[in-house]
Amino acid sequence: MLRPFIIFALASTAAAQEDEGLRPFFEAYCIRCHGPEKPKADLALLDLGANDERWVDVLDVLVLGEMPPPDETQPNPAERRAAATWIEGHLDDLSPAPAPAAPTARRLTNPEYRNTLRDLLGIEIDIARDLPPDPAEPYRFNNQAQTMLLGPEQLDRYLESARRALSSAIVDPTPPEVHRTVRTFEPHPGEFTGMRRDEVSVYGSKRNTPGAGISIKSWPETGEYRVRIQAAAILPDGYDHAPLRLVMGTELRHDAGTGSFATVGVVELRNNVDQLAEFEFRGRIENHPRQPALETAKGTQPARMFLYAQNLFDNGELNDHRRSGFDSSWNYATPRVVLRSIEFEAPFYETWPPAHHTRILFESPLREEDPPAYVRAVLERFLERAFRRPATPEELARFERVFATVAPELTLEAAMRETLAYALVAPQFLLHAHADDDDALASRLSYFLWGSMPDARLLELAADGALQAPEVRAAQARRMLADARAQDALRDFTLQWLSLKKMPVVKVNQGLFPRFLYTYHIGERRGEEVLFRPTIRDYMLEETIGFVAELVRRNASALELVDSEFAMLNEPLAAHYGVEGVTGIALRPVPLEPRHMLGGILTHGSVLVGNSTGSAPHPIYRAVWLREAILGDEVPAPPAEVPALVDSAGDAATGAVTIKELLQRHRNSGSCRDCHARLDPWGLPFEQYSAVGAFAPRAPAEGARVRAFSLAQDEDLDGYAAYLKGVHTVPVDASATLPTGTAVDGLNALKAYLLEHRRDQVATNVLRRLVTYGLGRELTARDRAAVEELRSALAADDYRLQDMIVAICRSDLFLGG
Repeated sequence: MLRPFIIFALASTAAAQEDEGLRPFFEAYCIRCHGPEKPKADLALLDLGANDERWVDVLDVLVLGEMPPPDETQPNPAERRAAATWIEGHLDDLSPAPAPAAPTARRLTNPEYRNTLRDLLGIEIDIARDLPPDPAEPYRFNNQAQTMLLGPEQLDRYLESARRALSSAIVDPTPPEVHRTVRTFEPHPGEFTGMRRDEVSVYGSKRNTPGAGISIKSWPETGEYRVRIQAAAILPDGYDHAPLRLVMGTELRHDAGTGSFATVGVVELRNNVDQLAEFEFRGRIENHPRQPALETAKGTQPARMFLYAQNLFDNGELNDHRRSGFDSSWNYATPRVVLRSIEFEAPFYETWPPAHHTRILFESPLREEDPPAYVRAVLERFLERAFRRPATPEELARFERVFATVAPELTLEAAMRETLAYALVAPQFLLHAHADDDDALASRLSYFLWGSMPDARLLELAADGALQAPEVRAAQARRMLADARAQDALRDFTLQWLSLKKMPVVKVNQGLFPRFLYTYHIGERRGEEVLFRPTIRDYMLEETIGFVAELVRRNASALELVDSEFAMLNEPLAAHYGVEGVTGIALRPVPLEPRHMLGGILTHGSVLVGNSTGSAPHPIYRAVWLREAILGDEVPAPPAEVPALVDSAGDAATGAVTIKELLQRHRNSGSCRDCHARLDPWGLPFEQYSAVGAFAPRAPAEGARVRAFSLAQDEDLDGYAAYLKGVHTVPVDASATLPTGTAVDGLNALKAYLLEHRRDQVATNVLRRLVTYGLGRELTARDRAAVEELRSALAADDYRLQDMIVAICRSDLFLGG
């Protein structure tokens, strides 16, 4: 990883002293700041030994022109090239050296564990939700041996999870009782709203309507369910569908803010009430929370589940149209769902036992003719898939003994559940083995590209030794990227690489941004976010994840991460960003125009909101994100004694009217000067984007204060928007001089600079991130030559992302792990 934040130093070390021609360079440009007494950045020149990997950092900042700093004496181009050439030669000498010993195994991450159980057992059960969260560090991947450790206290959790999963995967011989709940809704007039009782509006529904939920009083503990509905849409002029979501779980209490659920399914209703249509959804009952039984004064209230219908229409105006507590007039101007009937059935099966059972306990005459041979055959087949390689005779014999121990007291099915549960807590299942054989290579491919176990085709190729051939690995990589499972790995990669998980927890100032979140308009929860439905923050996360996946699907250039001609939008996102003509909640690629001030991930709400205070943009947070996530720098944390930069310039310093002035004062402080001089310029161009990620090119005049929305003063949100327009009258200063001395003004100029002068650095960072994620370890200076060879080959075709992933899989670096 590039580390330009380690201040540039070319040291007069023993290695450097051998070349007297470079001594004048060191003494002229480095020793003053990086001598033995109080060296800047804690980098003393004499500490930089011949085998110190920080030579990579030195080379990076030298080549990029970031060091020496602009206000110091600069070497001429010939001197700079000579120094860089010396370091390059030193790194080439370092590269072939053997790498230090590293941990040999790491456990599956929680997403990998969930995906692997899904593909192994053939059922989608979110077992990982009951496990402790994985360690997380901003801008770092957690799929590494140093973080994915396995302790004895975790094994009890894994064993419990394995038993639950296998109780679902292996069923009993007798078909179970089927539970059914049916509810119909007649189109009778409803209370207060005037809508009929079979309708679900954007503002919810009253009791005895589909939006109020139906109670399910009996269900099986395990198994697939089927929900069938008869539904249609009422579509006002200008709309072509109504988005319906079904959710199931505990009772959802808006007044108390309690309840939990899992999604049953989402459908866009395009048929009208004269053409009622049937829709079917399936899922696993184990994934839905249940309302436990409750003792009341009237007796025991039995356990229940609730199935709710939700109208997810959202055009960004959900807070705009409630004139009073019971005003639902806007319902008539928006698409409405008509739901005439709901039928819940569980367990639902077309054959018994189901396919996920027979993939483990398969049909064979051995079951009756030679039970021990049948058990051995079942174990052999299962262990090969679970261990991602053929089981050894010793391993097979060990689990045969486990089966023999538990079998006398249990049925075949129960004994096999218990035996296989122990297989699922074996190191061979829970750990990635760091090995050089073909089976390990198949796993390295599958966990890189799918976040899950290898499929039968990969295991076959591994058994034949075919994966040693680069062209075979390349063909498999293309095949795997086209598979739906690739989305799992891309999601996990994107969330960690861009450090997006912090965004949903940023507390947005609802008074300053009253349209950002859909809020309750009445009652004790007035002004709080409406629960139990997707929010703009959810869509922003999906926008970024979907954008990266779309670039890979298109085999687009990695440079489109900086700027692009499309965005992944739905209607609420488009309304937020000011892009016209987008309807519906489904995200899709939308062409952009220059006036939209969008393109690439630098303008994504997930990035801008996640790196704001919730009330104001924060140029330092955004600068750190840019340097870490896009340029690949390692930005050190501020010293503990350094005071925090507060949210508002006006609150922090008398006479400071902009964040830019406050940062200037911060830079004038001796303890802050060096870091902020190199950091602030990367964040200031973001200043034209608000705390909620909207383009906001104007700010209040000096001394002006912005008040929050007031119903009494503004009457409605349009009135508040007019007030803001009157207050925000001064163009935002988003200009900065970068550490290289280049002046930029605004984010578009910064993007242009990155694409012209830092394109190789951006692409190298993406490449290194992918290699790090694929290998499951941090890269070192010894990997530099291999990475540079990949980068150089990819540059000729503009760093296309799918080609980049395939090139990694083809490489000797990936082969060696």
